[in-house]
Amino acid sequence: MRRVSLLRLIAVFTWTGLSSFGGGRSAYFHDALVRRRGWIRNDEFVQDFTLSQVLPGPNFSNLAVALGYRLAGLAGGVWGLLAIVLPGAVILVGATTLYLHGAFGGSATLLMRGLSAAVVGLVCVTALRIVRGSLRGGRGILVAAVTFLAVGPLRLSTVGVVLVMAAVSLALHWVAPAPLAPPVGTASSEEIC
Repeated sequence: MRRVSLLRLIAVFTWTGLSSFGGGRSAYFHDALVRRRGWIRNDEFVQDFTLSQVLPGPNFSNLAVALGYRLAGLAGGVWGLLAIVLPGAVILVGATTLYLHGAFGGSATLLMRGLSAAVVGLVCVTALRIVRGSLRGGRGILVAAVTFLAVGPLRLSTVGVVLVMAAVSLALHWVAPAPLAPPVGTASSEEIC
């Protein structure tokens, strides 16, 4: 595991927290840590991203803790969370105060509608980037497809589906483990997108 200085981690996480928007915020983390700095590999990001999705709490905060811990230990996890949450929280309190006192007009609603389309695009980018690291072979594709159908069109309980599919996935991979990720430095730049 490559470790970075706590000061660099705080600077990068703070900037990521200040410059990222909406549901696609994990795409900013991927870009900052995997693509631009190479601090972690794509498969490591996918592991931490998956963990942040299945545990309770806000996904982005969970991801900050997991990545911070991976990069700089316990202090990295704590400071990663603070660096991600505090700047946005301060801005949110200020913007909410202005909004509740009538500082924004009807144009704010139009702006939010326009930005929501950009957020959908960011979510799609993140999904496409992690697909490569997650869906290896028929078992992964099967688990993803069944989960999508169960939660999407069938509208089954997300918690129930995740619990059942986690057990199914574990059973499928326990019987015949998937091949391990290539060693560090062997993945091409195309694979780490």
